Amino acid sequence: MLKGFRERALKAIGARKQERAEHQEFDRTIIAAATLMVELARLDTDFDEAERKHIVEIIHTRFKLEPGQVEELLSVAEDRHEEAYANWIFTKTIKENFDLEERGQIMTYLWEIALADGELHDLEADLLLRIGQAIDLPENERIKALLRITARLQTG
Repeated sequence: MLKGFRERALKAIGARKQERAEHQEFDRTIIAAATLMVELARLDTDFDEAERKHIVEIIHTRFKLEPGQVEELLSVAEDRHEEAYANWIFTKTIKENFDLEERGQIMTYLWEIALADGELHDLEADLLLRIGQAIDLPENERIKALLRITARLQTG
């Protein structure tokens, strides 16, 4: 019985090593940010094309990735979302590796995704509050992030 468990565990570890090697072109902080975007978009169980389009656009323009890389990163992020990882692993990564301005920008991206379908679901608002706290973003910076995206949405 233990032999079967050991073989499965070794196989899983080998698969994780292979996966990490395949996705080494992406910094873990970018994967973490993209995964949080997917998490937020799926929270209200209505992950529509508008939300996906916003995520693709943000990844392409803000992280300066080519279209093929964007799709690959989004695929990795969606896979990560499906795994049993808690999203707090990703917030910890962002908190430890992004400065205050970058964390504020990530929060702006998350607000943009939450509002992409034209409404803010209560669960989305709650998750954004918890993410903001988890990435150690001061309340005034969280408000600034919301104001940046609402101003952007009003102008066009």
